[in-house]
Amino acid sequence: MSWNEVRSVGIIGAGLSGIVTAKTLMQEGYECTVFERRSKLGGVWADGYLNFGVQVQKELYEFPDWPLPPDAPQFTPGPVFQQYLSDYCDAFGVRSRIRFDSTVTRLAPRDDGRPGWKLTVHDGTNERTSEFDLVVICIGTFSNQPNVPRFPGQEKFQGVVMHNSELKSTDQIAGRSVIVVGYGKSATDAALEAARAGSSSSIVFRKPRWPIPRKLAGVLPFKWGLLQRLSGTLLPLYQHPSSLERIVHTVGAPGIWLYWRLTELLLRFQCRLGSAFRSRTSLVPPMPIELSGFDYTTMVPRPDFYPLVRKGVINACRSEIETFTGHGVRLKNGQELEADVVILATGWRTDYSFLGDEQLKKLNIEDDGFYLYRHLINPDLPNLVFLGCNAVTYEAVITFSLQARWLAELLKNRVRLPGRDEMVREIDDMKQWKRSWMLPSPGRGGMIGPHQLHYHDELLRDFGARPKRKKGPFAPLLELIQPYEARDYATIVSGAWEQHEPRLR
Repeated sequence: MSWNEVRSVGIIGAGLSGIVTAKTLMQEGYECTVFERRSKLGGVWADGYLNFGVQVQKELYEFPDWPLPPDAPQFTPGPVFQQYLSDYCDAFGVRSRIRFDSTVTRLAPRDDGRPGWKLTVHDGTNERTSEFDLVVICIGTFSNQPNVPRFPGQEKFQGVVMHNSELKSTDQIAGRSVIVVGYGKSATDAALEAARAGSSSSIVFRKPRWPIPRKLAGVLPFKWGLLQRLSGTLLPLYQHPSSLERIVHTVGAPGIWLYWRLTELLLRFQCRLGSAFRSRTSLVPPMPIELSGFDYTTMVPRPDFYPLVRKGVINACRSEIETFTGHGVRLKNGQELEADVVILATGWRTDYSFLGDEQLKKLNIEDDGFYLYRHLINPDLPNLVFLGCNAVTYEAVITFSLQARWLAELLKNRVRLPGRDEMVREIDDMKQWKRSWMLPSPGRGGMIGPHQLHYHDELLRDFGARPKRKKGPFAPLLELIQPYEARDYATIVSGAWEQHEPRLR
């Protein structure tokens, strides 16, 4: 069975990537069934931690063909975004195709040898099997299981230890001494909540990361400095750089270095990251900022986080937990902290065990994750697509929407995949490229990060759409300096783009 013979599609996960995949393929006439292990849709947005929300402006984090309501806050709160996802599913008829409380426990080839897969699904009571021509795995990156490390002496601790996903109410921390472990977005959010409701708030981290303020220098929305083609050109070279980008990185290398050092200087002063003559903890990251964007803890913190740290309201401890004590923790730097509650903002893990040994062997998960052609396809696992299982920095909704459109175009035979050997070479090249400069991490194989605009361009070129989406008499200038937002891809994602522009040859 070739891609254009697919009729039935099984989708694992009803989060962002799952519902946009179902919506896109259903509009093209495919029979879709979505399996969701929770009782409601939304994935990570279905049941977030206390006061969670979108960390970027709403025009960067919405479906290109289904904008957020005009009255939605600029930085969308979690419950508002979850309702938005629910409305999206209802508007496009996706909800009726979702089987809730349905956990996929096994994926195996069809018994009769036909291309496609058999899914074994447990609904809490019964176990059933269903067969599909195509299966799309949409379980996200590090989203299935909380990563909950154990520490020496933890059994002695008389307080409460919880993963940050368990923090649902201020009642859990009101009037209590709180320690937060971690330094990502959720860690800083938890530390802020503890500063407001608790008796004390401390945040413990091994090394800081570069923050991205909502407004650079307090004036310019960060998207203007980081999410356009100009800044994208100044990043470490993409796997497939243009000739112009190669020239810029050769002739203009000193200027690129200076650009990023000035950016670091701006952030250092704006967020007061320095140690102030060693009178306080230095929050200056050890890594260059142009590399830190390709790290999972890159974040846009809430505006009051750093001011509260510098006022001492949030106690920032640059160290690690050596051991728990009866009433707190002792850090490796010798400092002891008392606590009633310890919140582990230590991330998530993704469980692919349902694939089975044979499929896992072909997927080849290594210390830095697994690598795919176009971050979507393993050439040795036919009729299986991993969509939304990669890491993007700020515009995940856009990326997942474009991946879904790419898949729809593939099924309509408008994306010409190279042969297996060529795809393997492309994947090996990607692996070598990433490992030559990206920071080691369990998900480096799927990391896109600030190179997402380059990646979006590749997806569009694959099915003949025009990558440069800016319009009007000043389009060349806008392409260089104007950030890309969801609306730039509206006709692409809806499938109406061919009505407005010629297909590239």
